[in-house]
Amino acid sequence: MKLFEKLFSGKEISGKSWIISTLIGFGAVILFLGLMNYFVDPFSYFRFTDGQFTEFQDSEDAYFRYIKAKQVEFSDGKYDAFIVGGSKAGALRPETLNMVDGYNYFNCWILSGNLREYYLYTKFILENTDAKKILLHISGPEVKEKDRSVLGEVYQTPAVVTGDSEIAEFIEFLGKDVSLSWDNLMGMISGDYNITVPGKEDGLRNIEYRYRRLLADPEGYISTAVLHDYEDHLHRLFKVTPKNAAINESLDYMKQIKKLCNDAGVELQVCIGASFINEIYEYEAKTYWAYLVQIIDIFGEVWDFSGYNDVNFNPYNFYNESHYNYEVGDLMIKTMANGSPIVEGFGQLINPDNRYDWVKQRREDYIKYKNIYRETGTIDLSKYTYENRVR
Repeated sequence: MKLFEKLFSGKEISGKSWIISTLIGFGAVILFLGLMNYFVDPFSYFRFTDGQFTEFQDSEDAYFRYIKAKQVEFSDGKYDAFIVGGSKAGALRPETLNMVDGYNYFNCWILSGNLREYYLYTKFILENTDAKKILLHISGPEVKEKDRSVLGEVYQTPAVVTGDSEIAEFIEFLGKDVSLSWDNLMGMISGDYNITVPGKEDGLRNIEYRYRRLLADPEGYISTAVLHDYEDHLHRLFKVTPKNAAINESLDYMKQIKKLCNDAGVELQVCIGASFINEIYEYEAKTYWAYLVQIIDIFGEVWDFSGYNDVNFNPYNFYNESHYNYEVGDLMIKTMANGSPIVEGFGQLINPDNRYDWVKQRREDYIKYKNIYRETGTIDLSKYTYENRVR
């Protein structure tokens, strides 16, 4: 009390007292920042430390990688099968999978994933659950970069998965830049920001708000969310060769995923997800086609839903240029269960016997559309409509 009396009385303060007061002030600031980050929780981190699922923030600020890991860790035997993959896989409905094979699935998708993380999450799942099956969903963009943590803080693999110190990670999140917490708090006070959106307990990605926007204005929504920069992306698809820097690393981690499942006696099913034509410029090249052949060497058989077909050409089958709708995911699941395509040209089971024909056809399709592009300056999608989308 005497120290504070001196501070506010204007009396001279000794060097020792000044140090103490400075430390107290510094501590108060640190405490304030920590409490702001803890209670506002802009990354949806602290509400999941005990694995209790309630709601999560449906935005790119949420630490989905951590949320998913905690939901797996505390699943308490509720699930015996797990979907592992990037954000595309978020539209695979566990309830649809359950209807075709009887397993109870948890969808462990993560934003902008890569094969290293799919390996780590598969390992984590096998160590923390009694999983009987892993459905591994892969797609082209994974070969672009080896490390996605450069995209931001929430793209780092959480400590609970890597085996690093969870205490250090907890402290790190307490000390994050408080500006995001402050902005969110001001938004909540003004009513302009709702920190949580009801999530899906089985891990399914919540895209219902996108469906509402699509229903309200199908053409307007598709033009902005799915077809933006379409002409530029076509130019890059047919004129620019992507680097695909993460191919070798991706193949190495696939081998490790296969070994993990084999050693644990766990069924592993692999599929390559649907990809809209507006996205494939990111990876389509000779190096990618060679990569596809090597995938079959590793897994033996893979279901492929990518490539050039009517489902992937219809923009109304996608909620943005990189992600397919629930109904496309359902069609993929039912096709795999059926053992042959339900919609002509969409879905093919690839094995060592047909893999070279498969890649040869893909190359020929690419050349075909490249020639069309040279002649017309575009790839016309006008025949694809809201009415003939996958339902």
